[in-house]
Amino acid sequence: MDPLIERLKALGLVQASQVKVVEKKTEHRKLEDILDGQIVSNSLGSCLVTTSLYPWNYRHGKVIFENTCDLSLIAEAGRAKGLQGQDITNLLFLDTETTGLAGGTGTFAFLVGLGNFSDDGFVLKQYIIRDPTEESAMLLEVANMFEKFPSMVSFNGKAFDIPLLRARYILNRLPVPFESLSHLDLLFLSRKLWKNRLKSRALQDLEGEILDIPRTDEEVPGWMIPEIYFDYLRTGNAEPLKGVVYHNGMDIVSLAALFLHISTSFDQISGEVRMHPVDLYSIGQIFHDLEMVDLAEKIFTECISTKSLPVEMNLEAIKRVAAIYKRQENFKSALLFWQQAADLGDIDSSIELAKYFEHNSREYVIAKQWSETAASQLAKRGYHNYQDRQLRKEIDKRISRLNQKMEKGNKNVPTKDS
Repeated sequence: MDPLIERLKALGLVQASQVKVVEKKTEHRKLEDILDGQIVSNSLGSCLVTTSLYPWNYRHGKVIFENTCDLSLIAEAGRAKGLQGQDITNLLFLDTETTGLAGGTGTFAFLVGLGNFSDDGFVLKQYIIRDPTEESAMLLEVANMFEKFPSMVSFNGKAFDIPLLRARYILNRLPVPFESLSHLDLLFLSRKLWKNRLKSRALQDLEGEILDIPRTDEEVPGWMIPEIYFDYLRTGNAEPLKGVVYHNGMDIVSLAALFLHISTSFDQISGEVRMHPVDLYSIGQIFHDLEMVDLAEKIFTECISTKSLPVEMNLEAIKRVAAIYKRQENFKSALLFWQQAADLGDIDSSIELAKYFEHNSREYVIAKQWSETAASQLAKRGYHNYQDRQLRKEIDKRISRLNQKMEKGNKNVPTKDS
């Protein structure tokens, strides 16, 4: 037996077909009739598949489904460089519904939703097992879909959906179909994009706050989904599963809409920017951290010019632009932004100015004045920790050194107010 399969079984994981199902006592409408689905068969059995089409120009909230976005920046920002140069029709969107939200032992996916953009629009396929014995057949059908695409997009798929599906493929002795695919997980990118503005970056919260997408009364809370499925297995009553299938379908369509919204937002950077200034600032942070400094400088400069950022973010944007210019040795521009930040009370920028006038232009009087400004700003803020006290010692040391330099005949230089 495969050692990995042995380890998984030792943890208590079993094939879905081994889950005991209580015989259904009453007759109910079949799941395929309720969901208007199709039974598909393969060498391992059969499962239920539903298909929905959202044509081009379909509006989901405030997002219109159009094939106009460039994937280059979202690929960089999402650290999924495999998306570079691809069209959105090469992407497979994934979400699962499972028998346990924690992904622990015995958890399997009873519903796998896959979406992709085609010539006709966004196609949503949902693969459902009517009985745990259909797991292998469903996994084979899903694998056939994965093989058609080089890249996939999920929301928390790297931490939940993919590890769970990988375990299920191994337990069912099937090849894992997605190991070579480039994977963009929008949860991590969303956290970076909206961390400065939104308390929660869960998909349903982003639907309301960012995409303007309402859910209908058909919606069921995620925590209820496992119990709804087990109730169906016990009773045969498939009616409540309509809400689960709706929930999964909306998650995938919203995932596609979120992808388009983010891509479009990045595309706007090169033209007329029409987005919340705090979101634009967050995008600047992302590209600055990726060392795409030219793009970051453009974004931060735009943020500063709007004069609508919160004070702390505006100051940070100014400092980041100054740091970019310093790295490029463009001190003429860096000085302008250090001056802005220092005027806003930033100690670090006052010290940067002192360093420049001491070591670059050798204007020691001005350097001393900026050092004294930094000392005054630090005293006003207070000495709250060891680092603050060490910083004061460094500033005092700089002032002492500048006094010595000025005593050697460098007094006749302009002051910073000249």
